[in-house]
Amino acid sequence: MPGHSTAGAGQSAITTTAAAESSASTTVTNNGPAVSPQAVHIEKLTNIVTMDLINLDLEGTTRDAVIDEMIGALERTGAVSSASDFKQAILAREKEGSTGIGMNIAIPHGKSEAVLKPSVVFGIKQGGVDWNSADGSEAKLIFMIAVPRNSKENAHLKVLQMLSRKLMDDHFREALLAATTKEEVYQLLDQVH
Repeated sequence: MPGHSTAGAGQSAITTTAAAESSASTTVTNNGPAVSPQAVHIEKLTNIVTMDLINLDLEGTTRDAVIDEMIGALERTGAVSSASDFKQAILAREKEGSTGIGMNIAIPHGKSEAVLKPSVVFGIKQGGVDWNSADGSEAKLIFMIAVPRNSKENAHLKVLQMLSRKLMDDHFREALLAATTKEEVYQLLDQVH
């Protein structure tokens, strides 16, 4: 099919990641004050991505530095109450298996009581960063998914499925890497549903 990757390994990694998430989910408890997460209905990716959560030039040179940078965006926008608690959830998930799914994509994600509202941070690392991807590719397109631990819906699964479908399109990935403005990226992410 035109515009779609025929790289079976990448497709398998994305499908496996989404499937594995439906059966096992890592959560980390926040020891801070109880805060009710905001309910958000997710029809498309831009329901939970804002311009403040898009970074066209990630500075981190390691996986952990990029994770910290992206969690910082969540903290600045009020999506998480504790960066350290949410980082624990992200790193616990990475210990289960790398979220570097191949094709220059990483989708770190976590469920935590520290998450106040479902959100996705998107970042581009043109030079790539080692994410221990199955295909050996460095992550250039990085989507961090943050969902409240007590989310009634499996919001992270829905987001993983939406991303998995769209990221199989070579042209979409290339357009994201070629984007030069946050507005351009936002318009592309608006196609993810």
